[in-house]
Amino acid sequence: MRSHVVLIGYSARGRVVLSTLFAGGHATDFTIVDSDPERVVQAGVDGVRAVAGEGWRLDVLWSAGVHTSDHIVVAVTDDALALRITSVVRSLNEAATITTLVHSTQLQELIEYLGADHVLVADRVGEWALEMDGIVCDQLPELEWSVLERPVMQDEVGSSPWECGNDVLAIVRDGQRIWIEDPEVGELRCDDKLVVLSSGPVGD
Repeated sequence: MRSHVVLIGYSARGRVVLSTLFAGGHATDFTIVDSDPERVVQAGVDGVRAVAGEGWRLDVLWSAGVHTSDHIVVAVTDDALALRITSVVRSLNEAATITTLVHSTQLQELIEYLGADHVLVADRVGEWALEMDGIVCDQLPELEWSVLERPVMQDEVGSSPWECGNDVLAIVRDGQRIWIEDPEVGELRCDDKLVVLSSGPVGD
């Protein structure tokens, strides 16, 4: 059965959501919406259909098929924009399951009021990983999630963390965690650590 997912915001966390749904075989069709040309290009490299444009514009959302999608994930990095997009998306599709990722815990009730079925707070990686279950709890009840840190491999030094796999969420540098979409990340250093999301069947 065809199941269409629209991911608005091809951020690090958004990429993990898409990768997880795809790997689990619980969706067969994906469309990305992003206003950043580089992320649109990256989506194409990853073999995913992408629509370039602002995630709150009706024409962009319509082109992406939001009005007929089964599941919509709002994964933009700005909370105010996430509020706006969630409201617009719900107005276009009353039946879809909407999952919205935010940074502030204070926004959960408001975003739910605007139409989100699941609100995932991403203030800290560990908390966000635990809440990741909310995205796929209906489809993947037998998975458990963990957040791991691993050292940067020798062949990864000097490259972008975006090139190290869809499971990479952030880096730890000088004791500070930096989301990989932050321009401050730059090229990976030999003493960096990668923060990755890992999943596996319960009992493995």
